[in-house]
Amino acid sequence: MPPTDQPSPCLLVIFGASGDLTQRKLVPSLYDLFQQGLLPEHFTVLGVSRTGMSDDDYRGKMLESVRKHARKFDQGQWDAFAKLLHYHPADPTNEADFSGISGRMSQVATDHQTGDNALFYLSLAPQFYDAVISNIGSSGLVTEGKSWCSINRLVRPWQRIIVEKPFGHDVESAAHLNRVLGRVFEDESVFRIDHYLGKETVQNLMVFRFANAIFEPIWNRQYIDHVQVTAAETVGVEGRGSYYDSGSGGAMRDMIQSHLLQVMAVVAMEPPGTMQAQDIRTETTKVLNAVRPIDPKHAEESAVRGRYGAGLVSDQAVPGYLQEPGVGENSQTETYAALRVDVDNWRWQGVPFFLRSGKRMARKLTQVVVQFKAPPHVLFSHRKADGPQRNRIVINVQPDEGIHLSFQGKIPGVGMKIGAVEMDFDYAEQFKAQPPEAYATLLLDAMRGDQTLFKQRQEIEQAWRIVQPILDTWAGDTEAALPTYAAGTWGPTDADYFMARQGRQWLNA
Repeated sequence: MPPTDQPSPCLLVIFGASGDLTQRKLVPSLYDLFQQGLLPEHFTVLGVSRTGMSDDDYRGKMLESVRKHARKFDQGQWDAFAKLLHYHPADPTNEADFSGISGRMSQVATDHQTGDNALFYLSLAPQFYDAVISNIGSSGLVTEGKSWCSINRLVRPWQRIIVEKPFGHDVESAAHLNRVLGRVFEDESVFRIDHYLGKETVQNLMVFRFANAIFEPIWNRQYIDHVQVTAAETVGVEGRGSYYDSGSGGAMRDMIQSHLLQVMAVVAMEPPGTMQAQDIRTETTKVLNAVRPIDPKHAEESAVRGRYGAGLVSDQAVPGYLQEPGVGENSQTETYAALRVDVDNWRWQGVPFFLRSGKRMARKLTQVVVQFKAPPHVLFSHRKADGPQRNRIVINVQPDEGIHLSFQGKIPGVGMKIGAVEMDFDYAEQFKAQPPEAYATLLLDAMRGDQTLFKQRQEIEQAWRIVQPILDTWAGDTEAALPTYAAGTWGPTDADYFMARQGRQWLNA
């Protein structure tokens, strides 16, 4: 079904309803949407997990999270919103429990007049995805036009599913999960979430490029030297050591494959025919398909890794990765990864894209740096001490969302002294508004049936193919000593050498 501007009535079923993601992101985002009047008129939430709780217990637990994580809190609005929250204790990986889940879904759907529409959210550990998806299918909850409630019989009902990352841990597992989903849901009903694509500044990239005639003509290999995409975190593994170290984690899998390749594709895509989801995702997929395959024999020329050691973050002493709970003493898991990507097409031939992500870095930062080439003839070369530096555009995704243009200007005074000039577009200052939480945007889009900001299966599988040679090389090199960087820095020195060998350097700002 094509997306609609106004979401239709629906029941949201959250599997993993007592987990961290639900408490920090999902329910606070739903509450924010409720405050803005953006939820459907008839809407309700059924949380499902193994923890024993009543509806009131669950509402009390979510109240604590909403107070802490919502943008603003109002007791009266919370009292109204809380009535939409319901809870059913069950094990969704156990098919026998789905009789009770189905019955409770029918009950709350009838009570809230949401009709047959259901949005399932897999907020679970990825090893449980297969079982839950299969149980949804075998329990008859995907009706494909057959009504299981008495409301809205004249409107074709829909059932959709949102799948959290990680979407597989390699090419084969991602393809397998896509097949499992395909046996239960039509592809138009599968929403593979990437919360980075829900961030306002990432979406603004398309407006920046395609709504402004001054930028598109220079957005190519003739003018651009290289592009950097950085996602730096100050936090460590934060209690996720056993998962992160399990073979399914690491910076390459957790961030570069899952997020940064998608952001890169938005930066590099050709203008779509329309702003419809299929046209946009066709163009981003073309970018990923055009990425030059990495030769495993030369993996060190394409990627570098490291892990954090003890250090200071915000003046607080923190332990190294190997000292984190759940991390094996012989761990080879990287907490930092950098990858060079070459896109072999007419627009980007010869322009490298450098993607990097790390934990326990100097500051929390997600940004895209578009570094332009030097002028073909430098008139001011005799003024080397004063510059000039090359022009660049920096798109800050978080925090301090905005776009910054750096160019050269004459410093007032006698003589020809040149200095950098910064022009800033600050999102909050310009529009007097804070960007919405990414999950709020994506939840609303899923209710509307708009897949624009979600990944399609080809994108995910191709992203895995890009990084797989690196992952295989690292997995086979079990005796390698991983470079260590002190917590609170910008990563291992090997990453700086990696860029220096290519005549470039990271922008650490």
